[in-house]
Amino acid sequence: MKKLAVVFLALTLVLGSLISYQPSLDAAAVIRVLIDGQPMQLDVAPVIRAGRVLIPFRALFEAFGATVGWDAATETVTGQRGDTTIALVLGRNVATVNGRNVTLDVAPFALTGRTLVPLRFVAENLGAEVRWDEAARTVVVVRQTVLRRVRMEGQAQSQKLAAYANQDAFISPAELNMLRERNERDVVVIGVLNPTLALIPLNAARSPIDGTFAVWRPDYSGTNSPLAVAPVVSGMAFSREVMENLLSRAGATPASMIVVYAADALHDAARFMWQIRQLGHRDVRYLDGGLNAWQAARFPTGRFARLAEQPLLTEYRAPNFDATRGNASIQTVVSALLNPREWVVIDTRSPDEFAGRSTASSRGAYGTGRLLGAVHIDWVNANAADRTLKTRAEMAAIFAETIRGRNVIVFCQSGVRSSHTLVVLRDVLGHENVFNYDGSWIEWSYVASEVSVGHVPSGLQIQVRSLTELWTDNRGEIR
Repeated sequence: MKKLAVVFLALTLVLGSLISYQPSLDAAAVIRVLIDGQPMQLDVAPVIRAGRVLIPFRALFEAFGATVGWDAATETVTGQRGDTTIALVLGRNVATVNGRNVTLDVAPFALTGRTLVPLRFVAENLGAEVRWDEAARTVVVVRQTVLRRVRMEGQAQSQKLAAYANQDAFISPAELNMLRERNERDVVVIGVLNPTLALIPLNAARSPIDGTFAVWRPDYSGTNSPLAVAPVVSGMAFSREVMENLLSRAGATPASMIVVYAADALHDAARFMWQIRQLGHRDVRYLDGGLNAWQAARFPTGRFARLAEQPLLTEYRAPNFDATRGNASIQTVVSALLNPREWVVIDTRSPDEFAGRSTASSRGAYGTGRLLGAVHIDWVNANAADRTLKTRAEMAAIFAETIRGRNVIVFCQSGVRSSHTLVVLRDVLGHENVFNYDGSWIEWSYVASEVSVGHVPSGLQIQVRSLTELWTDNRGEIR
């Protein structure tokens, strides 16, 4: 009798599991949906059918600000925003977009009283970008970003920025202060400030823009870069996840206007800006004149605080990460030097570094020297005496002849000063195909040095050495 009861219980459990099992739904793990970095709150969990994620239609359309309709007689859901109208019918794999039939990979279906529709189809037809993060089982949706124009009439600095090829990559202190005074939504301001200098009583870094947090180089760059020729090469960009974590602590979303600023030598703001752009973030702006100009205008300042120590405010996810975006590898630099008709390599270091002399900036490299065939234009040439950027006409006088008709690679010691020149060439002058050599002289000198023998391909080492002049091997990292 006891044995019969055990068999009956086992059969009951098996039958129960078979009844509840739905082979068309992927229930391997919870699926999350992030819209502009914020998790969607859904009363019915997302499911996967035919490789597509489906979620309740009303929550999806309303997240885009669309007007939602439901026709019970025809079992049709509609969403209308602006001049776009989308209609989907329960159980049919044909939808309409502005009256035009579109075949779906999977038809809408009902689940526990809700109609689920294919997320990617709806979001992309409403102008969003959609990405599937397999590791996190997360759909990342980035709504279309409309760049906000913030120019101020009658303000000289604002008018200078308006003449730049990509004026929306820059903002003046007066413009930023205006946005802050009117509590403009979704504006995130990050200082790229040296915490050591912030300890000095009269140093600008001690009094950052009020309500902002600071990052510094070790927060976002260092050794063990996946793109470096060897793990010991320092100063190269950290991973996507590191940058996402920092921006999450700043409260950023992919739709945010992110303003970056630095103090004194303002190239660090340009470097952080370059790394944010690698995430695919569209609206990131360089504060012209940086913290020095902000303080000179007597706008509000506060106390120094590290961004890395703040709590997570959002779940920022890169809209379209590409570590090679605007980034040249050492192999690309070699090819460029061997093809001067199509490429120019610009050395943005100081005159002493270009002359092969050791300076305070040489730390981290494995020797001194320069690249054979590189053109020297010190990054500081782009700045006026007050550290603001020069006019577009002044920039053209410095760079136009060098870059005309050629692709450009810029480099320095560790890709920081050269990031500033990249912003000038691309966003001030509008030159296309400009690349920052992230490894810069640190990586190049490592490959040229004896210490890299056996750690890098011998063919690459031969090429690099043949393209290096005024070389002095330190046979170890300069400290």
